[in-house]
Amino acid sequence: MARFSHFSTGMQASRVLYFLLSAFYFLLLPAMWRLFTICVILALLCGCETTPYNITDFNTVVVDAGHGGHDSGAFTRGRGPRIKEKDLTLDMAQRVNYKLQAAGFRTVMTRSGDYFITLDNRVSRSNTQRKSVFVSIHFNYGRRRGAHGAETYHNARGTWQLAERIQCSLATMPYGMNRGVHTASYWVLRKSEGPAILVECGFLSNAAEAKRCANPAWREEAATRIANAIIAQRQPPLERF
Repeated sequence: MARFSHFSTGMQASRVLYFLLSAFYFLLLPAMWRLFTICVILALLCGCETTPYNITDFNTVVVDAGHGGHDSGAFTRGRGPRIKEKDLTLDMAQRVNYKLQAAGFRTVMTRSGDYFITLDNRVSRSNTQRKSVFVSIHFNYGRRRGAHGAETYHNARGTWQLAERIQCSLATMPYGMNRGVHTASYWVLRKSEGPAILVECGFLSNAAEAKRCANPAWREEAATRIANAIIAQRQPPLERF
């Protein structure tokens, strides 16, 4: 404790000295430079986000099943039946959609069958919805066969907390791995005018994980967790630590 107190006192004295020296040199600047410095500081302060914002008052969820039609997305490799991402995403999206409707949400699915829909059309369907959240469901693929686990992306429009809820729910599934929450410039995220999430549920390039993803019971559990995270977000937001 004695060493900590001594370190804290020294740090405080250093800060006071730094402030006094900075003020002294600021006064030595010509008036024009002082005015310029003040303007720069004010501009930086105005650009800072001082309070975290998390979407909580949405009533509609746009559920996007990734890929479709001639766009198969990722697929398993090696022997055995080829599992296509487009089939898994549609199944997952339908499960999530059903659970959200049961909870009282209004839902919109970007596709309800195996057909192709452009990224622009997916986004435009979302952008026409008021008080909505866009949730795009995907499965991952990596060059390294051992890569596994879920990861969640968002467009930083009040979506951090929802992305965190979904990610933590999926990461705690059996054999799961938390690959984290990230922002990204994916088209459906970048072009969405409102809150948007993209979930990578697992790696089809990993034989063991692909087998789990192909299991309807696993997809039912994953869909339940995604839906429950969205439902929970409709409540007062958690504090971000």
